[in-house]
Amino acid sequence: MSNIVHKFCRQFNEFFFVHYPYIAIYSSIAAVLTAYLHYQWKMNHSDLIYWKEVAETLSQDIDSFQLVLLLTIFMINGIFVCIIHNVYLRPTFEDSGELSLLKIKDRYARFILLRLIARLDRIQGKLCAKRKSLTLNHYGRAHTNMVKAVAMFRKDARKLILPNESEIMLPIEDIYGVAEDEERLLKRAGYYKLIIDTTDEAVKGLFNAK
Repeated sequence: MSNIVHKFCRQFNEFFFVHYPYIAIYSSIAAVLTAYLHYQWKMNHSDLIYWKEVAETLSQDIDSFQLVLLLTIFMINGIFVCIIHNVYLRPTFEDSGELSLLKIKDRYARFILLRLIARLDRIQGKLCAKRKSLTLNHYGRAHTNMVKAVAMFRKDARKLILPNESEIMLPIEDIYGVAEDEERLLKRAGYYKLIIDTTDEAVKGLFNAK
């Protein structure tokens, strides 16, 4: 049951991340329209029957040409709003073009996983390079560095598993942004050739590992 609730909450958050401009516009229009109707009812006692009669009167006064003209204007405005949304409001990355929320999260998950692998790999590499002269201090420093690498991964992975309220209100690219200089270094070092699981279940499993 908890998994179903968690999955529903995640999908609900993703829906708001993707459609928040539309939700804001429609909510504002609904609020203004409701306030106007409430004002008319309080001041002029204009109930739903009154507005029904007004609509019937207008429908009798408007001919076919006027109706087609109004519909055309509404259609042009709708196309204009869609263009503005696609150009200015959709989340984008500098080198990747317009990306969906799933692709953004997948890129972020792949980055934090490969960064963890790279840091643990470097720590192990240093130990192997000094294998003939290793001391307890070397192992102690390696353990400390591993703990720091895992702690950084857990800090970033939490955003994928359970983003907090303040993060939900931020733009998607601010929450799941990737350090592009580190990403280039990981690609140059060949880590992006590794085949890894970037699903939420895989990240959650590593996040909750004992």
